[in-house]
Amino acid sequence: MHSTPAPDVLKLSVILPCYNGAATLAVQLEALTVQDWPGGWELVVVNNGSTDGSMALVESYRARLPALQIVEAHVPGTPRLGVPHSYNTGIQAATGDAFVFCEADDEVAPGWLAAMGRALMAHDFVLARLDHRKLNAEWLHPPQGEGYQSAGLYRMPFAPHFLWASACGFGLSRAIYETLGPLNIDFPITHDGDYCWRAQLAGYALHFEPEALVHYREKSALMDRFRQGRNWGCDTTRLHHFYGTQMGRLNLPRHLVSMARLLPAGAWALLSRALRRPRGQALLGEWIWNFGWEAGKLQLIVQKRALLPKKGMALTASAAAAAAAAADQIASG
Repeated sequence: MHSTPAPDVLKLSVILPCYNGAATLAVQLEALTVQDWPGGWELVVVNNGSTDGSMALVESYRARLPALQIVEAHVPGTPRLGVPHSYNTGIQAATGDAFVFCEADDEVAPGWLAAMGRALMAHDFVLARLDHRKLNAEWLHPPQGEGYQSAGLYRMPFAPHFLWASACGFGLSRAIYETLGPLNIDFPITHDGDYCWRAQLAGYALHFEPEALVHYREKSALMDRFRQGRNWGCDTTRLHHFYGTQMGRLNLPRHLVSMARLLPAGAWALLSRALRRPRGQALLGEWIWNFGWEAGKLQLIVQKRALLPKKGMALTASAAAAAAAAADQIASG
């Protein structure tokens, strides 16, 4: 396992990407005004071409967030690149010894930054705990347990069983970022999974920090949920194909059968919602996200030109060993 000697003083750079986030951004900015870290910290807001007054809102917080800078990630007249490009742009402008990510539609809990800072004193790659309840209507609450990344990191259900975490909870030492390089803009949605895998392949452990809490906001409009599911299905399949994992296998007939099997569940969800049955809205919301996922994977199968060339290496036993070693380190605390 790689490790970096803990510094005596650690300055943190909080990176907050934003594209037209005015509807939710104030919640996050308010949460950031009560954060504290004895080593000092700055907030780098990365504007990715917003047109909705988001940056005026950020400017209104300058007196309450004195170590604030706004950097531009979008060049007018060029295609607007995604979230990983914004994070990379923010890091280039940052002056901290470590980088802590947050997003414009979430809310960091009191004590989040201090918990991330303490963890980053000992670990190169830190992941925050996610809460899926505070910012979401009841029908969006997890049907079982507390949801993704609430009690630990997600592990791939097939070899090499790598860990995966959401970028909205990332904390990275400058050393690991300089070693692994920037987030991959070829994966606009699954850049976080790619970065987690790259870290584990390089021998770094992922440290889950339960004291660092992020309140995560789900999509609530049904079409937004479908689009999100579709984007995740497409980009996740692209990522697995790129790394040569089992999930990246592309088979059109098998996938069409899989989508057809979802249709009865969708009809039942629609009926349950129409009859105002308990959890009818929740069933429909979950189904439409899952159907979007399958549609995204189908899109990628049909448009094979959208696939990235494989790395020329599958995630083999050596990668599995790296994941197992990382898991052992996490388990041992």
